[in-house]
Amino acid sequence: MTTKRQIILTTITTVFLLTVLFTDISLVGYWTDIVFSILIVSISLKVVFKSKTEKTWLTWTLRSMAILTSIVVYGLLGLNLINPFAWDTFKMRSFYYQSVDGRLFNAYFKPVGAYSGGEGNFWITETYKYFPIIEEEKYYEHAILWDFRDSEFDGQAVNQEEIVKAYVRDEILEKENNIPPTSA
Repeated sequence: MTTKRQIILTTITTVFLLTVLFTDISLVGYWTDIVFSILIVSISLKVVFKSKTEKTWLTWTLRSMAILTSIVVYGLLGLNLINPFAWDTFKMRSFYYQSVDGRLFNAYFKPVGAYSGGEGNFWITETYKYFPIIEEEKYYEHAILWDFRDSEFDGQAVNQEEIVKAYVRDEILEKENNIPPTSA
């Protein structure tokens, strides 16, 4: 593989991980960031260690970046698998591509039980219409009092998608339209 491709792959890996870790922007879905991170770091490690560049300092820089990104990804993955509270992630409920006023939203509910003070964590992300593989977090509530796993409430059937859409209207769209003026 040419030096240019090694540099591009290492740069893309580093930029992707920094974006996912330090911003509210990610790939659509909860597991896609985890799976894609493991995949891109593994490919980066293989490519960078398979061949050398013409410059020794560049070879060492690329290998160092590949090792550093793999430590971050596999370290975070290992810490989350050891943490017993992280196992609730496997019970997560997702609502993909809910259209509200012509905009696309995804909602995620992760039950956490009694130790958090509510039914679970709830967050809503917006997916851009012309680039539907990227989402940006718009709303987050740590201890929500509604359980999105239940299909009925007080003996009545509940449409959880309509409740998600109501949250989008109330917590995102209404707040965007009613921004109070800033004082000087």
